[in-house]
Amino acid sequence: MKPIHKKLLALSAALVMSAPALASDYDVVFGKNKDWLFTGYEYVKPSYAADNQTTINDLIEASKLFRQNGVGLAIVLVPSKIRIYADELPADRPIDDYNMQQYGKAVTALRAGGVDVVDLNTAYLAMTDRTGDNLLYFKQDTHWTPKGALVAAETIKSTVMSTPELQTAWAAAPDVKYNLTWSPRAHPSRARDLVHYLPPGTASFSPERVKTFTVDRDTASTASLTGAGDTVGVTVIGSSYTDAGTGYPDAVRYELQRDVLVLSLPVDQGPWSGMATYLKNEFKASKPKLVIWEIPERELHSPPAAKWREARYQIDNAQWLQTIEQELK
Repeated sequence: MKPIHKKLLALSAALVMSAPALASDYDVVFGKNKDWLFTGYEYVKPSYAADNQTTINDLIEASKLFRQNGVGLAIVLVPSKIRIYADELPADRPIDDYNMQQYGKAVTALRAGGVDVVDLNTAYLAMTDRTGDNLLYFKQDTHWTPKGALVAAETIKSTVMSTPELQTAWAAAPDVKYNLTWSPRAHPSRARDLVHYLPPGTASFSPERVKTFTVDRDTASTASLTGAGDTVGVTVIGSSYTDAGTGYPDAVRYELQRDVLVLSLPVDQGPWSGMATYLKNEFKASKPKLVIWEIPERELHSPPAAKWREARYQIDNAQWLQTIEQELK
């Protein structure tokens, strides 16, 4: 079994473990074509605006703190699947104007505050063909396909190279040569988290077939291996989209030609507690030049103090920023 296939299997298992106790607890939306599934949690409401603004304010302040302490920070906002594949939504659950515009408004606000944002929404929608081998998200899963992960990494590279501060941080990280090879044909995938939330008796879904890739370290490269102290200059941190099983970390390695430290945060933990924990631990052991922080768009309305997150992962917004400031020094 190829490494990426094993990783996708592991990812699928991890997602099942984080499922609600009952399938009925999860809002699964059937697409107009029944082989498509979506999560209802991606539909946001205008009433979330205040929480969105809190999140944006926190990211703006965090970006300033990273910059003040000599660390480049790029925020990778993962667009909701319901927008990228809005044409596959059912007639009774279309995407409205508010949901269509949320991503663009967030990017505008973040950039106005000085945040370096990787705009995947524009990159994805600019692709005229998002089907077949170019499918960006799995039909039966909330996550991006290997192709979607690679396009994300390509967009990260484009943003880094066009942003002087990020390019300087990237250039300061050790150069490591990587090669990428696509599989010649599609293989069955086990990435199908939404299927596991369907009620008993629902018609079965055949596994999707997708092309995968492998990323290998070039034997000619003389740089040190991952984990060799301060030789790892780039940290990739984020949600389950950053899990090794999605192919995203390897895609970033290949596109940036840099070794990366990878941290994938559990869905119940969320981005805020995870970032604070990283800064208290791995960051101290090996301070990076560049941090690439992936956050799903649907997390915008879940700031540090969000009450729907487990109490142990709720953090007062001001306290979270104080922690970030303290740990970055």
